[in-house]
Amino acid sequence: MHDKDRADDAKLEGPSMLATVMTAAASYAVQRGVPLENVAAAAGLPPHAMIAAPSRVPDDAVSRILGLLQERFPDEAVGLELAAAAPLHFLGPLGPIARRVPNVRAGIEMFVHFRSVLSTSFVLDFIEAPPGPMLRFEHPNDQAFGPPSTEMGLAMGARAMVEVLGAPQALRAVRFSHSPTTARERYADALAVPVSFAEPCNALVFHPERLDDPVDPEAGARLRVLRAHLELVRVQLEHDEDPAELRRIRDLAARNAAQGEYSAAALARRLGMSLRTLQRRVTELGTSVSTLTDEVRATTARQLLSDPDLSLYEVALSLGYSSDSAFRKAFRRWMGQSPADYRRSLTSFA
Repeated sequence: MHDKDRADDAKLEGPSMLATVMTAAASYAVQRGVPLENVAAAAGLPPHAMIAAPSRVPDDAVSRILGLLQERFPDEAVGLELAAAAPLHFLGPLGPIARRVPNVRAGIEMFVHFRSVLSTSFVLDFIEAPPGPMLRFEHPNDQAFGPPSTEMGLAMGARAMVEVLGAPQALRAVRFSHSPTTARERYADALAVPVSFAEPCNALVFHPERLDDPVDPEAGARLRVLRAHLELVRVQLEHDEDPAELRRIRDLAARNAAQGEYSAAALARRLGMSLRTLQRRVTELGTSVSTLTDEVRATTARQLLSDPDLSLYEVALSLGYSSDSAFRKAFRRWMGQSPADYRRSLTSFA
């Protein structure tokens, strides 16, 4: 690292940000029933340090806690769970600074520049080359402690892109160098973008055309609102009278909807079968793929339109349309009225 980088990092460092992550990991472990003494022993620190967040902690403390959790819960993706539970203030002063950069690219470059604030051993490279711009993650702990450490790092990076930079549309995919350790659906649900495994490196992959999008600090909050609505869609699509296989297909179609995926091809990939096989199975179950995808879109549209704080354009984007005019045309086909008229009818019955 250059001397200037060290000086810049020293200005930001203050209390260790790694210690904040460690405290979150310890809290999560205790919540899951692991004694604090065991957590402290795994981290190589006294029990009071698990709560006090000391200024310095061993570089592998978090990975060791993750290892302990993986031993206790071998069938769970503990790295993903911890990444979801950890407070984003682990970024310390990097968070507020990131919200003031002009665009997504500048935000990514800022995280790369100050990477040693999180860990002096952390390797973070922003590569703008085929197959697309990516943020490559590497840490010695990944080799020493395996997938949980890697999965936590990338999942927290994905959260930072969405909730700190406010750029949910910029993230295209997540790549892991290891094989999946739990159901692939768990990764897709946690990361909300396509996930691939056995890749040459661990990386967040971006849409190149979105790198110059301005940073929007409010986008993360709006995305959480959308996710809450889309969880309700899954409940609304349940049909107890349907065969179990059709219920599963509906459920996975709703999970795809939560990631903005509505195509038949995406549903077939989620089910682990070819598009032709999916079409044949759905026909045998008495419906069609186009009917199912239309049903998911229509149900999602009605749920999102029930929230007056969501603009028509935001609803259209969530449904995979590039413009609200295309959405209006489709909605009229589904419901026989415009989205605006449907929204007004909800108000009249309120």
